[in-house]
Amino acid sequence: MAKEYLRILHLNDLHSHFESFPKVKRFFEEFSQTDAEVIRMDIGDNIDKSHPMTELTSGKINCQLMNELGIQYATIGNNEGIGLAKSELNQVYEDADFSLVLCNMFDENGQPSWAKPYIIHETKHGTKLAILGATFPYTLTYEPNGWTVVDPICALENVLKEEAVQHADCRILMSHLGITIDERITNQLPEIDLIIGSHTHHVFEEGEVLNGTYLAAAGKYGQFVGEINLVFDKHHLISANVLAHETRYLPSSKDDQQWVDTFSKKGRLEMAKEKVVTFERDLSLEESSQLVMKAMLAYSKADCVLLNTGLVVEPFSKEVTHDTLHHALPHQMRLIQLELKKYELANVIDDILIEANFLKHQEIRGMGFRGKTFGEMVYLGFALKNGEIFFDDRLIDNDMISLVLVDQYYFAPYFDSMQNKEVTLLFPELLRDVVRNYLRGEL
Repeated sequence: MAKEYLRILHLNDLHSHFESFPKVKRFFEEFSQTDAEVIRMDIGDNIDKSHPMTELTSGKINCQLMNELGIQYATIGNNEGIGLAKSELNQVYEDADFSLVLCNMFDENGQPSWAKPYIIHETKHGTKLAILGATFPYTLTYEPNGWTVVDPICALENVLKEEAVQHADCRILMSHLGITIDERITNQLPEIDLIIGSHTHHVFEEGEVLNGTYLAAAGKYGQFVGEINLVFDKHHLISANVLAHETRYLPSSKDDQQWVDTFSKKGRLEMAKEKVVTFERDLSLEESSQLVMKAMLAYSKADCVLLNTGLVVEPFSKEVTHDTLHHALPHQMRLIQLELKKYELANVIDDILIEANFLKHQEIRGMGFRGKTFGEMVYLGFALKNGEIFFDDRLIDNDMISLVLVDQYYFAPYFDSMQNKEVTLLFPELLRDVVRNYLRGEL
């Protein structure tokens, strides 16, 4: 039997950055023109509601575009598992032409109906590939969203015990776990031959080999696309050539930018049809921030609130629509609530205010934030006088006081005093949904 050639084309952490999509699509089409058998994969975090079309369709447009790329296998990232409400995630892949593979996330009914713990892909030459998938175990945020996420290595160990997986010729993991866990897997689960990684946005431009396991990864935002060329001899993997192609060096077409602009504009125009509220005039940044804090208090029923003005990317206009609200608050961010004794709460607030002063002009990325700089810190429910915190008169006799914040303050390593506190995550509404409901008088 002659040697068998297999090509895997892959994408990860697109985060609805469709700026490079026309190039990515051409890459997938052109690099599929080969004598090798081709498999196309997406390794999660494709969906991000910061894009108008993703917001408008709750991620269904991403599924449609994955179909256009000819994706055959995909796993999910935290942006799908947490960024979407459970009801949205249960529907987003209804029209998928590809199979979802995920072994470490469950609900009360067990395995999600839209995913399988593994798939055996048999090539046209009879080589059996076990396709595995796992996502990062953000236990704290998956559980309030109705999911149970378990340790991925334990889950993979169980899948590797399945007879069909044991008898496969090659085991390929679509890993939305990040480079650190991937490295552990190469040591603890040597049965896995190839890990296609994501989540930490790392890039292996020419691949890596660790403990005998091949590693591939293609960065983020469509800035890279991955190509893996596998060679089998009598169904045994004998070599792997791993590449990540930087899309800015791929050929452009005169229609690329028009597609990107039209695609975004289409979403914004549709969302603009949904009116939310009309003010007497445009609001300032300060007024907009005050309104967001009032919405947070109404939603959570908390006593006080802190907010960085950088969250309001653009102050609210006179006519607030779904579009202008999304433009102002594009973040993949929910709320958290703490209930603490006065002195504990004062310490937390003091820590946040001090650190926020250093963050004020810094560019902030990740953890759901989709704006630019951190901005000023504003608050309601207490006053700051001569460096001391004074709670509103109505709270003077309260033994415990509740504080509502955006969840980024808890997950990002900015505020030390937050790290050991017990918090309640408020699901499923994103920050802009909270504000929209408040403006409509629904809170």
